[in-house]
Amino acid sequence: MPGAASPVGSVTRGTTNTNRLRRVDRWIATLDALRTAVDPLVVDLGYGASGITALEMHRRLRATRPDVRVVGIEIEPGR
Repeated sequence: MPGAASPVGSVTRGTTNTNRLRRVDRWIATLDALRTAVDPLVVDLGYGASGITALEMHRRLRATRPDVRVVGIEIEPGR
């Protein structure tokens, strides 16, 4: 059995500012995939130094789907 694969890519500096992804969040809220999902789940992958992007995304998407779940997963072990 082969060993576990290593992630591909480079770690960024993790800049996470309030409202940084607001336009993306609003765009996601318009998608049929979110609006018609049976059990809506959105993943914020590599959310940065703080979880603010995941928290803001949840707040914005909740306006379209009150039952949406947002999970923030940080991919850089040092954060």
